[in-house]
Amino acid sequence: MDNNKLCQPMPSVPESECCHDIGQIWQKIEEQTEVQMSCITEHPGFQSTCLDVWVLETAYYAYRQQHGTDSQRLGHEKFRYIAYRQLVRCCWGYLCRKVRVALPSCAVNKIRQRFPADFGTSCTGLKPPNLQ
Repeated sequence: MDNNKLCQPMPSVPESECCHDIGQIWQKIEEQTEVQMSCITEHPGFQSTCLDVWVLETAYYAYRQQHGTDSQRLGHEKFRYIAYRQLVRCCWGYLCRKVRVALPSCAVNKIRQRFPADFGTSCTGLKPPNLQ
């Protein structure tokens, strides 16, 4: 798939950034010297870390163990949420609970293609943290 098609404008400005414009993401691309890449979605780890159902299922159980039950997320919504968390963990490491970062639109669109919103629902996009 042409990655330029993945870098489509998103609902808000922070969500419309390309992976080239986000330092932590671009650093991850540059660290990979074995394969020439122009997008984080081409990174060898992206497929296995963010799109593989078995890896995401295991990461979900680790998340539930650490944060308690999360029964409101099911199916594709659960996998999208964990895939976003996996990308953050891969590129930023650990972020505090109240810290949010905008992910590149190419990665978000690739994850949404793999795990589309269920019928009658939509993806919410970047939300500010709950400071309570």
